[in-house]
Amino acid sequence: MTVKSALVRGTLAVLLICTLGACSSIPTAGPVGTIEVTADAGAGARFVNNPPPPPQGASPSGILEGFLVAGIGVSDDYGVARSYLTPALAQTWEPEEEITIYRSDFKISSTPTEGELQLQMEVAGYVDGSGVRRNVGPGTTESHTVRLEQVQGEWRVADIPNGIMISATDAENLLQSHELYFYSSGYRYWVPDVRWFVNRQGIAANIVQSLIAGPAAYLQGAVTSAFPENAALAVESVPIESGTATVDFTAEILAGTDDLQRQQMKQQLRATLTGLNTVNSVEVRAGQLSFDEDPDLVSAGLNPAVPSRQIVISENELAFFEGGQLTPADDVPSVSHLRPRDPAMSYDGQNFAFLNRARTQLLATGAGQAVRTLTTGAGLTAPSYDPANWIWTAGTSNERSYVRAVPPGGSSDNAVDVQAPWLGSRTISEIRISRDGARALIVAQQSGQSQLLLSGVSRNEDGVPQTLGEPISLNAPGPINTAKWVSETSVVVANTSTEEPVTAIVIPFAADPEELQPLDGLQHLSAGTGRSNIYAQSGNNIFAVVGNTWGNQGVAAIDPAFAG
Repeated sequence: MTVKSALVRGTLAVLLICTLGACSSIPTAGPVGTIEVTADAGAGARFVNNPPPPPQGASPSGILEGFLVAGIGVSDDYGVARSYLTPALAQTWEPEEEITIYRSDFKISSTPTEGELQLQMEVAGYVDGSGVRRNVGPGTTESHTVRLEQVQGEWRVADIPNGIMISATDAENLLQSHELYFYSSGYRYWVPDVRWFVNRQGIAANIVQSLIAGPAAYLQGAVTSAFPENAALAVESVPIESGTATVDFTAEILAGTDDLQRQQMKQQLRATLTGLNTVNSVEVRAGQLSFDEDPDLVSAGLNPAVPSRQIVISENELAFFEGGQLTPADDVPSVSHLRPRDPAMSYDGQNFAFLNRARTQLLATGAGQAVRTLTTGAGLTAPSYDPANWIWTAGTSNERSYVRAVPPGGSSDNAVDVQAPWLGSRTISEIRISRDGARALIVAQQSGQSQLLLSGVSRNEDGVPQTLGEPISLNAPGPINTAKWVSETSVVVANTSTEEPVTAIVIPFAADPEELQPLDGLQHLSAGTGRSNIYAQSGNNIFAVVGNTWGNQGVAAIDPAFAG
């Protein structure tokens, strides 16, 4: 006999992110996803559902189906779901050790063995105990053999893996995403790490537990946490009263930490917990000691803004574009003989890099500076400045891509080849360093498929880039060859063309992708601070996003680029 669940089919529209170790192709490989936390979805917003308890005389398949449906009932520590289990399993079952999200109806089939059933489902993703979500592509199935026993004449589940199993539709209500914040290298910026949590009482404690456990795998080595390894909550709760969250740690956290580190812990907690709409301040204690904070201690920057001025190419020279007007780049030598393309600008607006037309030379200049060659190679990608003024590019050698970074004022003599052994046969068409300097956004091609990757940037104690960590994959729909940062947690992508209509897509890390109006012959993208500052080039014209369409800015220029 085969029983299919009566749950309503649905699809959770989320950004897919995956660890490459689980990916053989995109988008059908282990992604991770996130959902935006809205203003009314903080600690006070609860998903309320009261699934029914086991009916008397239910069949084994009815009990198993009831147990799966009861996974959305979080009250009383999943008390209803536990009532479908044998007393022994109810004591040991861990509902949030791993949450399985399935795409559509599950399937329950009988087996030749009495009390044994086969459970099959098409899986959409998983959320582990620390809140890291890993989605898998369509067509991924999972099968479990479930054993049931009779308890006082009623069937109960005796053996099933830990964790609830919920539909993608229910996940929209049951799961809430939240950004944990870690320090960038040098404690200059906050770097977001998006996690998913069950939307129920005690979510603040779960957030703190995940924060002190450290960053997601792709950010390890690229970010810093102020918390020592022995950090632990003294109580399994973080009470919130009149907007103040109180975090109590065990006294062991005081050993080996000084006043500065404790202040940094408090800053990290405040940056993370104030993302809940019920929290506006944080109190931190360990034993009898309160963590005070020096009002003069500078906090890390959050989602740093980008200057409104762009660098462009106009009549084969570097020029500025701002407010609908072109102005020459004063005190910068002529570069017309180099036929420049793809300019980049440092965040202070004083230094510039660009490629020659053949994209075989990366060059740099600035106010009062002669033009100098930074590196040469084949298929160099548009340069990208990081906040420390390192200039990044990628090139191709022996049909393999490499990543190179040139220090401020440097040249090919002290350029650094940044290690990224996971690149394999991928070829990079763009690399953009995030405004916090801790992440690299990479567009790559492999086996005829486009990949949009996010990798952590590890640096040594002097700030020199060392490695790009094993990335996660941001799944863009369809082919792409360019991507730009829009904010700390969103990007815009496109597959450029000189003639065909091109649809640029804004991809928030924690919400549904948004397609912009197609633009004929979209050849280049640029993005400043937020969605309203997205620009494109078509022909020799610059366009700006106006609502969901494009407005011609009435200037003749190509290759616009904001700082970064």
